[in-house]
Amino acid sequence: MKENKSNAAIKWTAAAAAATLILLMLSLTAQAGEFAFITTTDYSTGSSSVIRLDGNHTTEIDVASIHSDAVSRWFDGLIYVVNKGGADNIQVLDPSSGFETLRQFSVGNESNPQDIAFISGSKAYVTRYDSNTLWIVDPSTGAHSGSIDLSLLADADGLCEMDKMIIKGSLLFITIQRLDRNNYWLPAGGSCVAVVDCQADTLIDTDPGQPGKQAIALGYENPFSNIQYNPYTDRLYVACPGSWGTNDGAVDVINPVTLQTESAMLTEVSAEGDINDVEIFSADLGYAIITNSSFNTVLISFNPSTGEKLKEIYSPGDYVINDIEISPGGELFLADQTSTDPGIRIYSAYDGSELSAGTISTGLPPFDICFSGGVQTDAETLPAAMLKQNYPNPFNPVTTIPFSLKKGCRVNISVFDAAGRRTATIADRKFTAGSHRVVWNGKDSRSRTLPSGFYFVRLKTRGFTDSKKMILLR
Repeated sequence: MKENKSNAAIKWTAAAAAATLILLMLSLTAQAGEFAFITTTDYSTGSSSVIRLDGNHTTEIDVASIHSDAVSRWFDGLIYVVNKGGADNIQVLDPSSGFETLRQFSVGNESNPQDIAFISGSKAYVTRYDSNTLWIVDPSTGAHSGSIDLSLLADADGLCEMDKMIIKGSLLFITIQRLDRNNYWLPAGGSCVAVVDCQADTLIDTDPGQPGKQAIALGYENPFSNIQYNPYTDRLYVACPGSWGTNDGAVDVINPVTLQTESAMLTEVSAEGDINDVEIFSADLGYAIITNSSFNTVLISFNPSTGEKLKEIYSPGDYVINDIEISPGGELFLADQTSTDPGIRIYSAYDGSELSAGTISTGLPPFDICFSGGVQTDAETLPAAMLKQNYPNPFNPVTTIPFSLKKGCRVNISVFDAAGRRTATIADRKFTAGSHRVVWNGKDSRSRTLPSGFYFVRLKTRGFTDSKKMILLR
């Protein structure tokens, strides 16, 4: 009897130790894991919330008070909140210290900032919508270190309406809306993208054959979305809805080498509505928010290669979808401001299927989404391959491992245990360029069930190797 009790005690102690280890692993994973940062608002009060990319979408509400009209950007471990008109400042939050505000600096009274783009930890650019001067700032101190005059791009109301930015190589690209404030903010003609040499901090003339300095003339009016990079075509793109309520816009495509526009990626005639926002997931799959003829926002999927609308994914029946972003793990986050049930909806970017089973509450209605580790600088530096975090993580018994390739190549994906021993090979074959995913069932190469613990998935191609930690929790 004593021996049985002793054995039981040993077993209980071992189980308790294992449970403690698992809790510690979960805690460390939650602390170190990636997250989505969401600005939230009821248009009189502003706040922010966080959704952890931990497989369970662990949510923290009201992590920091911000302006009621704000967007956020990630750079070098910090969140930069662009507090727009009425606040006119940049608020810097530290995720490692509970999203406390490290500093907050003005970018000029009544300037209405819209975006911030980073060259380094000591140099960034800020677009100021109610001014014609682009500011250069030191984000580590908030010091205003210079200005670039864009007044030659202004329309008849005297302002150029500078908006979103992206940096590629040594060039800064800035969307210039040119809206007539004296005529219901309608396009005034000549929407464009200004290009700045980040080394000389001067405006580049994109067409020397014409008098004066020229910006890149867009094919459509009113660039509205973020300006983004498509790694599958090496092009920039921006949604231009033109005049609201009329299918006269498109997703404009820009060649960052020739500094010219090319054929549109998706037209509003094909999308069947004004295009508000766009995300590219692979060479043949993208997502867009459109406003249909009833002035309701709708999430659709489309083929970026052909410009064909594929299907409607979510139609809430009101103008309530504000933003879409794709996470590093291949999840499509959607900001839904439906008054009766506001929050974040999450879909698989691979096929558009809903993962969240409804909305995830963010306290106040969500407005803007950004991800930790998001690329905010030179998109040219994207590696030949990217291994993304598996989901769910921790998992039992199956987990999905997403990755992407710039070019088609042979890929080996293997799993190793905590001692560095190879336990399973998930894939060893050629994949095409684009986004992919493989599934691991938690078994070794002989189909034996593996125990709980740390495992590592390794992706290896010619000249590239990366790995991620996974937690199997049985």
